[in-house]
Amino acid sequence: MKKTATSFDLSPAEIKNKDFKKIMLGYSPEEVVGFLDKVAKLWEKVQKREKDLVAVIETLDREIQDWKSKEAELEVIKEKAREEAKKIIGQSEEQAATVRLETEKWLATVLEEVETVEKRKANFLMAFKSALDSHYEILNQEQDAQEPLTSKLQEYLKKPEKRPTQIPLS
Repeated sequence: MKKTATSFDLSPAEIKNKDFKKIMLGYSPEEVVGFLDKVAKLWEKVQKREKDLVAVIETLDREIQDWKSKEAELEVIKEKAREEAKKIIGQSEEQAATVRLETEKWLATVLEEVETVEKRKANFLMAFKSALDSHYEILNQEQDAQEPLTSKLQEYLKKPEKRPTQIPLS
């Protein structure tokens, strides 16, 4: 694996303490030293900033790994929840089928009982009506057979029958 170059490969002290060969007609040593001091200070700030950014990146990488592990855990939890939901739905459907079957049986029993009661009612009403008709017929016959006494008397008085006016003595 190839190592990535960082600002730490060159320290501010190396920049500051770098010696150059002195040659004639070269650059002014004071200017070079002054410039190198500025570059060393700036480089020190760059290194500090890089160090801070690397720390932030490492923290974020750890957080990403944490979230990835949590994501995997959540997937496992979701799968378990799906399985549990299927199980609960299956149980609910079984219970609903059982309740429906029991209700249908109960309803069939109730319907049979209602039919039995309706038949009994119809038989009772027929027998009761027949009994009432019989009693009504008997009452009518008795009423026809029993004329009122006044009408019998009036009939009797209207008929000129041989009534004994005198009782024979002989």
